[in-house]
Order: sequence, then structure tokens, then C-alpha cells
Amino acid sequence: MPATILVVGAGMVGVSCALELQRRGHEVLLVDRLGVGEETSSGNAGLLSYGTITPLASPNLLPRLHRLALNREVDFELHYPHLPALLPWLLRFLLRCRRDVFLADGEAMAALVLPSIETHRQWIDLAGAGDLLNPVGALKLYRCARSYDRDALERELLDRCGLGYRRIDAARIAELEPDIEPLFVAGLEVDATVSLRDPRALCRAYADLHRDAGGSFERAAVEAIAPHGRGWQARYPGGSFDAEHLVVCLGAWTPALLAPLGYRNPLAIERGYHMMLAPVAGRRLRRAVFDSDVGYVIAPMAAGLRVTTGTNLVARETGPTPRQLERVLPRVREAFPVGAELLPQAWMGRRPTVPDSLPLVGPAPHHPGLWLAFAHAHMGFTLGPISGRIVADGIDGLAPAPAWRACRPERYL
Repeated sequence: MPATILVVGAGMVGVSCALELQRRGHEVLLVDRLGVGEETSSGNAGLLSYGTITPLASPNLLPRLHRLALNREVDFELHYPHLPALLPWLLRFLLRCRRDVFLADGEAMAALVLPSIETHRQWIDLAGAGDLLNPVGALKLYRCARSYDRDALERELLDRCGLGYRRIDAARIAELEPDIEPLFVAGLEVDATVSLRDPRALCRAYADLHRDAGGSFERAAVEAIAPHGRGWQARYPGGSFDAEHLVVCLGAWTPALLAPLGYRNPLAIERGYHMMLAPVAGRRLRRAVFDSDVGYVIAPMAAGLRVTTGTNLVARETGPTPRQLERVLPRVREAFPVGAELLPQAWMGRRPTVPDSLPLVGPAPHHPGLWLAFAHAHMGFTLGPISGRIVADGIDGLAPAPAWRACRPERYL
């Protein structure tokens, strides 16, 4: 029987949940304090990649641990005032930096990524949004052979999951991207990677599909949720929304909404930054490139070249600290000719992460009718559609696919 459903949060995950539920015949209201795709979903590298199944907790981190802890690596930064609060999370994370755990978590991620990207492809066609795609995908490049060898476990994971890839050498890199400087000695090309020219525009295209199917959107800052009658109520300044089911997709802001219900905060917040750079006349980047040794992605977007940073662990409301981006930009200019910065200041987003890198998606452990879809780390944009399917199957009373049980929220809440 169709239900009335409120989805709070209109990033890629929330929009995908709303669209999937609306397409199944439910009455869905999507709510966000800003608008569709205006927060973290707008600022990513625009990649839907089968190669992004690699968990963050990797044995490769252990030999670098002392340098990471001292903030001597460009791809990682730790905000020391936040360290005491973060220690329990870090300990659980480090315990997962084992080969067997890494491979198991990666296989669980692959079971989510593969069907999610296939649904993305279907929705992109349905939305007529093919113009948002770059004609080619992405490359992962290495500045030295030792770095390539270091990632052997990652390639073993790709093999286990049946994902095709090719090693490319310096000559092939130059053939694929002739304007990249000859710094890279090896690379990885993963089959069927999708690269987007405007992630926010894709969120809005999916929101249009939701609206065309009969769904609605309201702008409101939900500040509290509570059981109400036989359903749920979400309160915002000046009013409230009532629904039979409530789906919370607020990313880094989800724990604050859940705390009054007795749920603990399981998250570390990975701060991410990006800067848009002007291309240089006569020089072209055809696809997104991940510089593995430095830890940034540079991606061609409709508005210019976007450079995104790695991991910055910090409290959610700490002010901007774009030092990591400042360290990355000179390394970008080593590798590719770029022009002026196009933004007055760095864009900043928050990527909520749990130790095993898998999202929390499914029913809230102790509150019927409350559904959660958050903690997607770097993968929220890729995993939007599968999150919608997991939530919709639960609301429709369908048994969860065995592979999806790895996302159950009760493992950390």
C-alpha cells in the first residue's frame, strides 16, 4: 500500500531515496534547508567509478602511520584539537587495516557500487542528462613504480570483484592525455568509469524526475524529529511535517538529529576542499586524473578544472582550514598546465565516515518507521541509487538482499 514518506536531505542520497520511493508509487516529500544538491554533493570530483570500492582502512596506511600522524603527507591532515574525541573512531579504524578485513570490506562495497552505477546509467538516460557526462572516464596515475607496486592489494580486490582494468605505461599516458607533464611512470585505467561535468546538475536532474513522477520539494531546516501518532513528525522553525515514514539523509548533520532519540554519533568527519582552475588555452584535460602519490583529483568540469583534496579529519563545525589544498595546488601545476583560480575562496564539504567505509542504510534500530541513509564517506554520490533501493525495499516490506546487510545501521548506532 502506498505510504506518505518524508525524506530529509536533498543531496544525492536523499534525492535518490525520494526518486526511488516516488517511482514505486509512494507519496514523497523531499525537504532540505538549502536546495537540491547544494551541500556536499555539489563539490565532489564527479566520478562514478567501479574502481572506488577500495576501503579507506588499508594495510598500506600502516607504514606511513607516523608521517600521517605528524601531518607530513599531503593527502591526509589531522586537526589535533579534535584528536581526543576522535580516538575511539581511530582505534576501530586502525583495527580494520588488515588484509583480510580490507578485502572483505571491499567486496561488500563492490556489491553496492556495481548495481548503483547501473541504476545511475538508467536514470541519466531517463532524465535526458547525457550531456553531463564526459566522453571518457578517469585515470589513476603514479609518479614512481614503487607507488604502483604498493597498491597491489587494491588490484587484487578488483580481480576478486571481476572488475576490468589495465596497467598503462608512460607512453600510453601521453597518448591518452598528451598535455599532462611526463611525471607519471605508470597508471591504472578501470573499465566503465563515468565522469561528470556537473555533479549538482545531476542531483537536480534526478529531483526533476522525482517531481515529474508526482513528488514534491520544500525548503525547510528540520531541527528535530519525533514519533507522532502512527508515524513521524519533523519540526522546523515555524511548522512541522507529518508522515508515516521518515528517511533521514543529512550526512554529517544526521547524528545531531538522532541524538535526542538515544543514538550515539558513530562518525568521523572528513573535510574536503576543492578549487576551480581555469584551463590554459590550447591545453586540454580529457578525463579526471587521480594523482596517487599526492592524493588529489583534477577533473574537467563545465565551469573549469576542479581540484579536490584527500582526507582532513576535523570536528564538523570547525572553521575552514584549507592548508591541505594550498599544499596540493603547486603539485597540480607540476603535472598539468592550469590558469587562474576561479573561486574567491576554496569550496568546503563534509564527508561523514564510519571505520569500515560502508554507509549506514536501513531501518533505525529502535524506532519503527524511521529510516537512515548516511555515512557514505567519499561514496555518497556513487551510492545514491542503491541507498534508495535499500530504503525502498525496507519500506515495501521486502527482504533485504544478503549483500546489503553489510550496511545495517545497528552495527555502529
